[in-house]
Amino acid sequence: MRLLVTREMYYDAAMRLLATEGVSSLKIARLCRELNVSSGSFYGYFGSLDGFVADFLDYWEETQTANVVEMSLAPVDPKKRVRALKELGGGLPHDAEAAIRGWAHTNERVAAAQKRVDARRQQAMADVIGPIVGNRAQARKLAAMGMALLIGLQQWKSPVTKRDYNLLFNEYERVIMDHVDRD
Repeated sequence: MRLLVTREMYYDAAMRLLATEGVSSLKIARLCRELNVSSGSFYGYFGSLDGFVADFLDYWEETQTANVVEMSLAPVDPKKRVRALKELGGGLPHDAEAAIRGWAHTNERVAAAQKRVDARRQQAMADVIGPIVGNRAQARKLAAMGMALLIGLQQWKSPVTKRDYNLLFNEYERVIMDHVDRD
């Protein structure tokens, strides 16, 4: 038995299980077996599976949305921001996110978290694209296009490879950058 695990280790295990075995694998015993710990460790952190799910969704939203948004806004140059956003999107846990999307169809809490994540990502994309296109409505349309590409790719391919991602998002980046050339 492992002596010490962190909450983050549970969340990482959950992401791995979602990516490889799907939502049905998110059980207390399975998570504990994955981390080689007793169920007492799990209950000490989360109290119940519902408590874990709530904390896991908060963690996912924070690490895969808020941190990505913050990092994408770091470069000052708008072109570099688009590139940073594209690179950060490529590093998302696509297979786990596809499983979370499926889970959202059967769990209201997951659906609410998914909607918040999508809304924040779309707004972040519009914020990054806006200064390039100079038009908020056009930025929102391009952000919606980016979200559709991301979600579609995650649902279509498993696993999502870097090649698959770049095939779509290099072209998406070119569409955005065409606006720079027009101005």
